[in-house]
Parts: sequence; C-alpha cells; structure tokens
Amino acid sequence: MLDSDAFNRAVAKALVVLSFMTQLMGPVGAKEKPGAIAKPDAAVIECQRMLDAGKKEECEHQLADRLRIEPNNLDVRKLHAEALYQLGRFHYSVDELKVVLAARPCDVDANLLMGKALQSMHRPIKAVDSYEKFIALAPADQRTQQYKTLVRVLRDNNQTQGQQTAQSRAQAGNYLAAVASGAFAKWREPSAIRVYIKDGVGLEGYRPEFEEALRQAFDDWNESTNQKIGFIFITEPQTAQMTVTWTSDLHSPALKAEAGLAQTSYGADGIEKSEILLLTVDPFKDGPIGKNHLYNICLHEIGHALGLQGHSPHTEDIMGTTLYTQQGLSDRDVNTMLALYDSDRKDTADLPTTDEYGRPLSAAVKASHLSRAGSAAAAAGRYREAIDKLEAALKLNPADTVAQHNIAVAANNLAIDKATERDAAISLLHLALFWSQNDDAARQNLKSLLQATGNGKDAFALHLATADACLANKDRMGAIVEFREALAIKNDPAVRTKLAGMKE
Repeated sequence: MLDSDAFNRAVAKALVVLSFMTQLMGPVGAKEKPGAIAKPDAAVIECQRMLDAGKKEECEHQLADRLRIEPNNLDVRKLHAEALYQLGRFHYSVDELKVVLAARPCDVDANLLMGKALQSMHRPIKAVDSYEKFIALAPADQRTQQYKTLVRVLRDNNQTQGQQTAQSRAQAGNYLAAVASGAFAKWREPSAIRVYIKDGVGLEGYRPEFEEALRQAFDDWNESTNQKIGFIFITEPQTAQMTVTWTSDLHSPALKAEAGLAQTSYGADGIEKSEILLLTVDPFKDGPIGKNHLYNICLHEIGHALGLQGHSPHTEDIMGTTLYTQQGLSDRDVNTMLALYDSDRKDTADLPTTDEYGRPLSAAVKASHLSRAGSAAAAAGRYREAIDKLEAALKLNPADTVAQHNIAVAANNLAIDKATERDAAISLLHLALFWSQNDDAARQNLKSLLQATGNGKDAFALHLATADACLANKDRMGAIVEFREALAIKNDPAVRTKLAGMKE
C-alpha cells in the first residue's frame, strides 16, 4: 500500500508522462509570441503546491526529472528556479532564470526572482538591474514600492562599500613573490576559462549545497578581479580547461593537508589545464565537511589553479597555509591575483628576490621560478635562454625532474642546429645526457658526431678518448657522460673506478 508521499510522487510522474505526450513546446531561446496564453500544466500546479507546503527538495527532484524529458518547458524551468532559490542554490537558480528570460524577457516574476537570487549571491548592482526591470514591468504591483526602496538602499550601500574596499585594498599590498611560480604560471586567456564540475551525488558526505559553495567561490574570484578572471560552466567534459571532481577518499596526503588539491599542466603560453579535487568529508574530524569551510577550500584551490602556486605568509589570507580563520578573499588575495595577471608585469627574472618582509626568497621558490620560465622558453624554441634558466634552477634544486627533462630537450635541439659548431654541439649533448641518461635522441646524435672524426676507433675507445679530452679541459660533466657511455658498451673495472672517482 502506498503512503501519501509515494502516492503524490506516482501521480506527479504520471502527469509528467501525460504532459510529454500532449504538449509540444518551442525551442529554448525563441521569443514567445506576445499575448500567447499557455494552457495550465497540471504537473507544474502540483509541484507548486509541494513547494508551498515546504517540500522543497522533493519538488526540485521532480522538476529536474521533468526537465530531462521536456528541456524546453519554460514554466517548469521557472518553477525549478524558484525551488533552487528556496534551497539556497542561488547560482543554479540564476542559470535556470537566464534560459527563461532569454525567451521571456518581460516575465515579471522571473525578473523579480533573478534580483532576489543575485542579491543572495552578494551581487547588489546586478540585483538592482533585475529589480528595476521588475519595477518597470509591474508599476502597479503591490510589491513595487518595497523594491524601489530596496534599490535605493542597495545603491547607497554599494557605493559606500566600494569606497571602503578601494581604500583598504590600496593599502593592503600583495604577496606575489611568495606564490608565483614563474612568468608563465597563468592562463593566457583568463577571462573565459571553461569549467566542468563533475556530479558528486552518492559520495559519502556530499550535499547539493556544496556545488553552491563552489560556484560562489568561482563567482567571488570573478567579481573581485573586475571580471579579469572569468569562467564559463559547461555540461560536457571534452572541451573543459578546468575540471572539478568531488571525492570522499582520504588516502591522499595532499588532500588531508588542505581537504583539496589543484594540479596544473603548462604549455608554452602558460597554464593549459587544471584539475581540482575536493573532499566531501572533513579529514580532521569524523563527519561531513562544513559548507563555510568548504567555501574557503574552494577559494584556495581555485587560487592555486589560477596560478598562485605557493602560500601566503599571512594566516588571514585565503592562500595561507591553513583554512579555518579566513572569511573569504582578503584584499591581499585580490591584489596578488591582479598583480599576477597584470599585462605590464615583467618576466620571472625580474620578480623580487625578497618577500614583502625583505627576507630572501628560499632556494626552492627561486628554483621553481627559474624552472617554469626555462621550461616555457624551451617550449617556445628559445633554447639558449632555456638552458641558462634551467641550469640555474638545477643548481638550486638538482632533483627537479621537469627541469632535467626540458634542459635535455633544449640542449639536444640546439646541438643539431646547423649554426652550432661541432665542439659546442658535443658539449650540449653532454649536458643533455648528464641530466637525462635515457635520452636516446641525444645519445644517437653524440655517437654520430664522435664517429665522424673517430679515426677508425671503435665506440668504446672513442668514448674513453673523449672522456680524457674532457678531463684535460676540466669538463667534469662531459667526462662523466663519456665514462657512462663507455660502460654501457663494456663493463670495464678501470673505467668504473674512474667514474666512481668523478662522482665523489
């Protein structure tokens, strides 16, 4: 026997099917004919009753199911926007209202709801625009005077807050030297980054409100930078530049540290892809993560994904090392992001050598700057510049595998350039093989150069003779590479002893 809720769900589903069979709608975005009278939709009426009765989640689920069948039903979409608004999912409500208003720009209630949703998203000026459309469309509405008063208050408050923000931001400074990994550690076109958010339904601890916190974080980076940073949310992952994935897996040490993780990949012009992973459970206590804490985590990881690769030395900044005391973005956070994307900012080599307190930057930070810039130069074909920067990076951090790989690429390409003389080419190939012993292209190029003037010597003897010549010229790196190459041909104890002595 069905209980009353189950019966209501069964009736609603039946009405959905009936409506689908009997109602044909126009394409989304097409303007409806003035004066067109829509037939009452029984399923919409029933869902409105559910919403009025406080059954917000059940109503939202049924309307979402209905839209999968009838995506062009604007009445369903508008009510879905109302349900989402009442559930506190303001960004998703706005998404629905944009579709409705594209087809029905004079819809009074849709314009009013848009204003309310935007105000709830802390976007007062955008909210004012929607409220003024409502007022113009419905001058005789009993609510109009109320919203005229609200518009005046919002405008006055926004002007006062804007002046205060500008003053405090001008005095706040930034921490770019501590967090920027290099001149190319940013998006080439940051105003339109395509973002795909994977569904987290079914994961331990996940709640739909998490996506609202995530969208708010994206929105706050956009608004605080005056739209210099912008995002386009897409529904298919194929063309995404930034992907956000939810997880309840606590095994990753990086996730335990920040409850989130951002990983970026780079090309010649900067960041090309970014992956953000967010926990749905709190790694420090038993239970789901709080919405406000998650909001701060989202802001932090988006900051990393946008190019702020390090952490602020200030605990009150969202890019600080811990995330429990912050209240959203600080003025320093915004200033730092704007400084990173300042079109007049010079190359990495011109970044400060000290932080904002006058303390020298750590070797690790300097190495990271040089590695990023050198790798970008290599990708752009500026091989000499790349080698200079990557050698400096490896001097500070010999374990940097990215720098090792890219210096080998740059050295090998420069070695085979027609303008490079033979001895210089051999030295470059030594550099490539010193840092990347498995570089077969460099190895083959070195073999060809040595054989061209080998006077009939076999390969083993050629490498030993070249090693001795390197030692005579105090070229320790070249000698090490040649001894390695000789040992790869024949495991000679005397050569092995010489090589061991070179590494001491």
